[in-house]
Amino acid sequence: MFKSKKWFMIGLCTLVLMCTGCAHNKETVETEKIQESENVSNQASIAESIEAEEDRTVVESTVEVETETVFEQETVSESETVSESDTMPEPEVTEIEPVMVYTTDKVNVRCAPSMEGEIHGLVNRGTVFEKNGEADGWSRVTVDGEEYYIKSDYLKEKTAPGITGGHIIAIDAGHQAKGNNEKEPVGPGATETKAKVTGGTRGTTTGLYEYELNLMVSEKLRDELTARGYEVYMVRESHDVDISNSERAQMAYDSGAEVFVRIHANGAESSAANGAMTICPTANNPYISHLYSDSKRLSEQILDAMVASTGCKKERVWETDTMSGINWSMIPVTIVEMGYMTNPEEDTLLATDEYQELIAIGIADGIDSYFAE
Repeated sequence: MFKSKKWFMIGLCTLVLMCTGCAHNKETVETEKIQESENVSNQASIAESIEAEEDRTVVESTVEVETETVFEQETVSESETVSESDTMPEPEVTEIEPVMVYTTDKVNVRCAPSMEGEIHGLVNRGTVFEKNGEADGWSRVTVDGEEYYIKSDYLKEKTAPGITGGHIIAIDAGHQAKGNNEKEPVGPGATETKAKVTGGTRGTTTGLYEYELNLMVSEKLRDELTARGYEVYMVRESHDVDISNSERAQMAYDSGAEVFVRIHANGAESSAANGAMTICPTANNPYISHLYSDSKRLSEQILDAMVASTGCKKERVWETDTMSGINWSMIPVTIVEMGYMTNPEEDTLLATDEYQELIAIGIADGIDSYFAE
């Protein structure tokens, strides 16, 4: 009985274990099937993601290509527009009676009446041309028989001097009875300004005003030059005028003169200072550097001849860019400082007709030498 019961229990346990194993195996199989299904699903999702990414890349690539193509087309279109502008017909030129003009600033001379016209060259302020045509803000000028164009805004008609024959000399008797302290630029386009014109100095011994002395000598120089066959233009012939330094330079140029001689007298704090000097621009003058060589030569010739004529002390040719009357000139220019009105002996001499005549002769001799070279 006991043995039978024992074997019955062993058999029952064995059966339970077998059932449990079967259930476990079935669960394992089910789990593996679920995992396999999930793996397949994940793979499908990944594949779909990859395909979607590839599609997006293709789309983006297509957009980039299309954008570049449009940009190139726009560029080509703009290029074509510029090309059409370049080929626009030039304005028609109207023939006019020839007239002499001069440039009021440094300006380009072009081969066609347009800002796109080829630049033939750059000319200085005061360059003279014959104008014979006009076209929509442009002037046609003649250079060595060839026709060129300059913007009309930079040209001014040159006043006929009414003087013919021989060399023409412009004389400026410096200063005037009453100065003008209003300001003007020291040169064309300058931001620095100076008084338009001053009254000048005065003889400490004689009491003679500089503006009076300057006109006395200028009139004697006029007569001396006229006697030698020169034509003379006087900037002023009285004291009661109001002419700025820039205006004096313009008047000298408009007269048709070839050189501009400005007559002045000097002054200094020291009464011992004496002698004559002349003044000209420097080689690097920002306004008229192209006139330096001739202005320097004119200044040297006049100073040497004046010293020889009067026997006065020779100071120097002072090169400076501070003189507005020089900076505005469009022809070779010099300032003649005849002597010091602050020196008792020189002031007395300067006031005499005899010494003034010697100064005039000396300046005229210097002008002779200038034109003889």
